[in-house]
Amino acid sequence: MSAAGPASRRLFFALWPDAAERQALHTAFGAVIAAAGGRAVASANLHLTLEFLGAVPDAERASLEAIGAAVVLPQGVVVLDRLDWWPRAATLVVAPAAAADGLLVVQAQLRRTLNDRGFRVDSRPFRPHVTLARKVRAPPPAAPAAAVAWPLHELALVESLTGPQGSRYQPLARWSRVPRPADFEAH
Repeated sequence: MSAAGPASRRLFFALWPDAAERQALHTAFGAVIAAAGGRAVASANLHLTLEFLGAVPDAERASLEAIGAAVVLPQGVVVLDRLDWWPRAATLVVAPAAAADGLLVVQAQLRRTLNDRGFRVDSRPFRPHVTLARKVRAPPPAAPAAAVAWPLHELALVESLTGPQGSRYQPLARWSRVPRPADFEAH
């Protein structure tokens, strides 16, 4: 332990896309991101935050990993189909026009479990989104409608690392939803 206190990391739980999902986001929204200006979020950093924890002592990591391992991701997808410019944060985001019920349930359960175990959680309502660009000073020009369907298949405990080129997000632990036989049945 240093004089400044115990070592800590800036952590959050997020849905973590695979390479194909990252590419789909870039293909669908790349032109809008370029037209919006600002600083595009690196493809490797794209994610959908479920709960931001802030600085967490390293000693708590095992507890967080146990919480993450217990999360059951439901079958379903989040359809990212609404571009938003958040002027106060100067960010361009893509969000679901209608959040998937399963996503809302998972986020609420995760928040409740974290709170019950003494972790600081956000009291604001959950606004599912993926940040596409930062330092965007004006709304982007109108663009054709686009949508990306993002399966609810992987949860990650992620560390936010700050460097000269900005933030980099590093998954510390990841959990994939195990498909059930019913997932493959025709509906």
